[in-house]
Amino acid sequence: MAQVNMNAHFNRRVGPGETIAIGIENGLDFTSETYRQLYARSDVTGFQSPLWLNRLYGTLVPAVSAEPFIVTVRRGADLTAVMPMVVQRAAGVTILQAADLGVSDYNAPVCSADTLAELAGSDTVRKTLAQLISFADVLFLRKVACDVDAVDRLFGGTTRSASENNAFVIDLAPGEFDDWRRENLKKGFRKNIDRRRRRLNEEHGAVDWQTFVEPDDVARAIDFIRAERTAKFKDDILATDSYFEFYRDCALAGAASGETVTSGVVVDGELAAADFGVMGKDCLHSILCAADVENFGQYAPGIQSLHDLIRERFEKGDSRFDAGIGNSRYKSDFSAREIALENLSLSLSAKGQAVSTIYHRAKPLKNFLRNIVKTVH
Repeated sequence: MAQVNMNAHFNRRVGPGETIAIGIENGLDFTSETYRQLYARSDVTGFQSPLWLNRLYGTLVPAVSAEPFIVTVRRGADLTAVMPMVVQRAAGVTILQAADLGVSDYNAPVCSADTLAELAGSDTVRKTLAQLISFADVLFLRKVACDVDAVDRLFGGTTRSASENNAFVIDLAPGEFDDWRRENLKKGFRKNIDRRRRRLNEEHGAVDWQTFVEPDDVARAIDFIRAERTAKFKDDILATDSYFEFYRDCALAGAASGETVTSGVVVDGELAAADFGVMGKDCLHSILCAADVENFGQYAPGIQSLHDLIRERFEKGDSRFDAGIGNSRYKSDFSAREIALENLSLSLSAKGQAVSTIYHRAKPLKNFLRNIVKTVH
């Protein structure tokens, strides 16, 4: 890969008396108070949270032989924006992309909407950013839901296409959960949940839905999710040790603080279903789930677990529950609304142009790029 001057800053004057520093800071501490303050005032998701990015760069990036590429924008001592990205090389192509690696449902510059618009409108910022990323053959920014037009302007005119999978969000509301259920869930679906719960309680001695906090309980739930998913899908992401360890690390690190939530249904001391998610600002992003359908399938344990998880988030005052990307029947059952996502690419060489063109037209190449991290060692 072309050598890049890492951890260097380019000071640029963007207005009368105003100078900003744009550069690469691959040692950025995402757990610092400086980044936490930026995250708090930014229009981003839990996939840009301090814990998530700290673990992604600290454990997953080196495990898949990727390299960090973290662009920062500062005004004096103030951190104004962060663009978390990674670099990988495959088939002779240097690929720069958002810090996703297949584990993030949304990608975005970490800043406020106003800051993004301001940066996108600055010729100086755009030229400096173009200089910084010029070593790559192609830039990919997938699953973008923020101001896509501003992101497009910022990077100098990208190629865009709709994501093959959109996001689905369940809107919650103040008040009583039972009232929300009546207004948003069809009567037949509500009755089916309640009927199966009664049967589960009648036919088993101890049934409990829990949020797990103790490390042993959290690890047990993540292990359960892996075992159930890989038994059904041999190519599941959790079949890869580095990814499994990343998710388990996040679950354990965030359990006590509530930055991640691991929960499930325990029946007679055994897990019947489990869920894992990362907290955003006003919602939980559901990421992994699994159920023991062989032993408990007649009770729909996965739906039971999700129902009680939504109840808990409702009672904690969340305004939304993010059910994740990809369309599934249960999401419509819970009245999830669809959020369109876009994929963007920017060609920076002839090779990059070829890859970008095929990417936006051919699903096989999208699958290749999505799984690239599993083949680069």
